[in-house]
Amino acid sequence: MEETATSTTSMQQERTGWSSLPADLLVDIVDLLPWSSHPRFAAVCKHWRSAVSPFYPGWLTPVLLNAVDIGCTNLRYYSPYHHKIFEVSSELETPNAKICCTRGRHLTLCQQNDDEITVAHVDLVTGVIRDSYPVDHDSFDFVIYDGERRRMFGISAVGVLQVVRAIQSDAGGWYRWEFSEFSPDEPKIIIASPMTSPVIHRGLLYLLGVDGRLAVYDDGRHEQGLVVLDKPKGFGGLDCDDCYLFESDEGELMAVLMGRRGAPVRVVKLNEQEMEWEEVESLQGRALFTGTPTTMMVKTNFEWMQNKIFVPRLHSWPESLQVYLEEREGELAFVPVSTAPVEQDGGGTREMGIWSCGLEPQPSSSSEFWETIKFYHSIWVDFSN
Repeated sequence: MEETATSTTSMQQERTGWSSLPADLLVDIVDLLPWSSHPRFAAVCKHWRSAVSPFYPGWLTPVLLNAVDIGCTNLRYYSPYHHKIFEVSSELETPNAKICCTRGRHLTLCQQNDDEITVAHVDLVTGVIRDSYPVDHDSFDFVIYDGERRRMFGISAVGVLQVVRAIQSDAGGWYRWEFSEFSPDEPKIIIASPMTSPVIHRGLLYLLGVDGRLAVYDDGRHEQGLVVLDKPKGFGGLDCDDCYLFESDEGELMAVLMGRRGAPVRVVKLNEQEMEWEEVESLQGRALFTGTPTTMMVKTNFEWMQNKIFVPRLHSWPESLQVYLEEREGELAFVPVSTAPVEQDGGGTREMGIWSCGLEPQPSSSSEFWETIKFYHSIWVDFSN
């Protein structure tokens, strides 16, 4: 009996000792932990919770990078989960540039000065901007970055199709641009969808036409440039005003078709054996983020996001917070600049924050869609990787 009482007293003293650690020591410990460990750390006791600064995970869902005026301006991110805008203190100093594509934490911009183009490759976390060598060219309709093979491709899609390639060196710089060949006697023409970036799929680069046709580029045969495929010939009778090409989380080539008023919204998948578009009836619990040059399909544990398609249009303007974008062990979070307590909302409860829809039958017109606030100069960014 005495042994049991002694053991209980010892456990109580040990528990009391842990809960009375100095606050500055607890803060140092928290700073060494990944962001995803902070909720468990804060759940230990009130004293430990006081050492955890407020933060908003950046990896929960894709976030919408937005800048009112592309150039010398602060970057802003909209989180559909928190329905908040996070404004990062660092500036994006790329005047006269347009957003082209994103890949993980990297943003690609196309900057035009007179008759010369420079492509800027931005690390969104460090703020480092790496410019590729300028190219004597009027404009690129699309620019896409292949991070795995360290390639940058500029594509001209108005009139004759042409691809210009730049290769990244081991030191991080870029070799000079290389032009693909083309024959004026045999022009390769496709009316490309202006709202979506080309997509790299199984090592090849695909460009989508507004009618559902595809052009493909093989980096191993750079001199051939883009080749317009005989099939698919179209979307199989499905009409749309905007179409967005993307690769699904399972490696399938897919496209989102949107009507002028938001609805109807259809999703199609390329049957690569028959080379035909097939309509998808279900997202199988996934969420689809589209309406910008980059479209993303992701798995989500939030029920209100499952089987939904999200576009950059808001029902109401959200709260804006000044934040730092910080990384810990590969996890990114938005940390408020102010040290004042921030109410951590449950998130995922504001279904009316961002406009969304499913694949079920939809009305042919929607006044609700036009009444929403559109994010211009925006693109989806996935910080989950």
